[in-house]
Amino acid sequence: MSIRLLTHHQYSAPWTRICRRITNSASLRRPATTEESDSGGKIDSAEGPEVVESSPVYSKDEIDAAQGADKGVRKGRAGARSEFVNEREPVVVHDMTHPIQMSKWYRVIPESVDFAQVGSSHIPRVPKLGHGLERVLFSPGVHCLQDPHSGVYNFDPYIRNITQPADFDYDKLTPYITSSKDNTLMGYARRHKKRFVGSTSSMTHVLSHLYFVISAGKSPDISSMSMAFADMPSRFTRGMRYPASIALRYHNGVYGIDADKSFDVQDSILSILGKSLEKLLSSTPREFDMYKKENSWKVKDIPEENYHYAEFDDFVLRSQLDCRDDRLPRRTFDLKTRGSLAIRMDLQNYELSKGYQIVSMKGRLQSFEREYYDMIRSAFLKYNFQTRIGNMDGIFVAYHNTARMFGFQYIPRKEMDRVLFGNEYTGDKAFKAVLILLSKLLRTVTELYPERDIRVTFDSASSERQQMDIWVEVLNDEAEAIAMQQYPENGFVRAKSPAKKSPPKASASTTTDPFDAAVDPLASNDPLTAAGPPTAADALTSNDALGESPAEDSLADDPIDDYIDPADEIYVNTEQPIFKYTMQTFSTLNNQDTDEPVTVKKKEDQWHINWKLTKSRMSQDAIVSQYRRLRLRQATYFERASPDTPDEELSPMIKILRRISRQNLWRNKPPTGKVVVNRSRLPIHIVAKPTADASSKSAVEPTTTKSASEAVPTASDRSGKRMNRTKPGKPSTKRPRDRQKKGPQGHKTAGHAQREASNVLKSAHARSKPEQGDK
Repeated sequence: MSIRLLTHHQYSAPWTRICRRITNSASLRRPATTEESDSGGKIDSAEGPEVVESSPVYSKDEIDAAQGADKGVRKGRAGARSEFVNEREPVVVHDMTHPIQMSKWYRVIPESVDFAQVGSSHIPRVPKLGHGLERVLFSPGVHCLQDPHSGVYNFDPYIRNITQPADFDYDKLTPYITSSKDNTLMGYARRHKKRFVGSTSSMTHVLSHLYFVISAGKSPDISSMSMAFADMPSRFTRGMRYPASIALRYHNGVYGIDADKSFDVQDSILSILGKSLEKLLSSTPREFDMYKKENSWKVKDIPEENYHYAEFDDFVLRSQLDCRDDRLPRRTFDLKTRGSLAIRMDLQNYELSKGYQIVSMKGRLQSFEREYYDMIRSAFLKYNFQTRIGNMDGIFVAYHNTARMFGFQYIPRKEMDRVLFGNEYTGDKAFKAVLILLSKLLRTVTELYPERDIRVTFDSASSERQQMDIWVEVLNDEAEAIAMQQYPENGFVRAKSPAKKSPPKASASTTTDPFDAAVDPLASNDPLTAAGPPTAADALTSNDALGESPAEDSLADDPIDDYIDPADEIYVNTEQPIFKYTMQTFSTLNNQDTDEPVTVKKKEDQWHINWKLTKSRMSQDAIVSQYRRLRLRQATYFERASPDTPDEELSPMIKILRRISRQNLWRNKPPTGKVVVNRSRLPIHIVAKPTADASSKSAVEPTTTKSASEAVPTASDRSGKRMNRTKPGKPSTKRPRDRQKKGPQGHKTAGHAQREASNVLKSAHARSKPEQGDK
């Protein structure tokens, strides 16, 4: 104690902390934590407190602070570290080594490992967009399939009505192969001495949890939304934060990372339709008709899947290539089909919600803005990581309600970076940091059970914002398959047992998709006038009606445990010990430690992630009990409202959405009578002059129809004509043969079509000009 007082008076507080490290490192034992008290406070000798070396490694900001103490000025660290970080004093950051030692701080430097693009398999074989949809790639914003005002189609009406699963032959599509069963991927990893292989679908959920930890709970930016969303939450949805599990399958020196499908055993209508809709958007009508069951016998060969491969640290990562356009900077992009709000909220009963329409650009309901808002909070982070793994340029989103298509939007990766991270630099560093962390974590947990199949579960919602729990369980597929058959057929939430307390009736928090738990459908500016005024049962506050209270929004406080004992319902393999770890992090930005969300302003900024892994010292019974409760939360997340659930037991939100659906169901019927298609633009790939200005790309395609809207050029065409006009007295730089040159397949170029449109205007003007005798 005298040493501390002496150093405090002579050298100030910074040197006090340094002396405290050396003093405490001798033989002092830290007090028992809460977990140790629960287990009787027993600590194994092998897991005792670590002794800090006599020559510890200090971070630069600590050294600067100590050197500036004599001058009375605290440099580098002034105001940088809050109480969250100070609770972990003394912080000794070590270089990244392996094996990882428990309760020791390590530093992740994202730039220390390169993300190498290995290559792609047959990029020329990757399909392109059909039906004229390539225009969407080069025009920001949403493009409606059918103009809601005039009813004119902007794209081929063939893609309006969606082929239902009963009419499509999915056996003719390329089957999905998991990472552990991909012999090409596993063989490549062995040849290059890599330890883990994975795919975008199996890794992005886990990477999202790691990002939540290192970003200190940073929320996406929704400031660009309209005022209708000013009071809406911006944090990620509960669906993004529910515990993520992966299965590590060992085979001949390599672990294959597969997504854990223990409870999500049935494909939803959205995942099923996603396969056929991707085929629809990337093929011609004639090609797509061959995959319908009535014509599927014509399909002789099933095409091979196209993949992109990348290496990073101990990983070999695989990404499926959906579509391409050689004019994009990265050539390829991902196809995403987005079901409407009513479908996502009531997946089990989508037939009752397929009448929900998207009729406006902005608004809380029935708008493209609402779909974009939900996508930011529930899917953007996964989509961003997928595009980075596959080196893709962005995502092409198709909005639908399982019965008809509404519109399309292309979202570049740069736009997702701005919304999620603030800029591209922060996104690059965060992506590399979470991959490095995952590599070190998986190497640590696989050493517990070498050459065994294990399940690893990540839970960042039950702890502090910069802390995550990790669970390790040995897989027993046969015993687990038997246990799955004994689970209640109607789900855990609605299962009743005489020996237990009856569970509550189905509500919004247990029967609907938690993606959209924070919705206020009763706002005055909502388009609900068509659905009629809310009933007395619906006239609730938004928080009470939709589960927006903090208790219900937290995945840690699950009310299911009050009436169902997880030990009696959930199978857990207890033949081998189950391990629990806790990971803690804080950031260092330009030599200043902080626990706040970080945004890198420029590429040269240094953002380092400091992390520590601690092994739980609780008894095995306590660990198993907590793990069962965690697995129960995963099981109940996939449960939906039963089709026979009475209307009085439904949440107010579901009632409103179903009411809107019933009143607009007639809109899904195929159009009758004359169909008007807007052909005021040439497809982009027909334009032959790459140096022409952007406005000339919208030239009129000459047609034989007598429609005035097709004969008269648009404003952009006329403005393009003025821009190309040469000044008097100066010769034109265009060659005569360039003007007469025709595009591919005999189509006339944009310039020729522009001149024809001008001639039409002149002739129309001449006909309408009054004769000389008329006044």
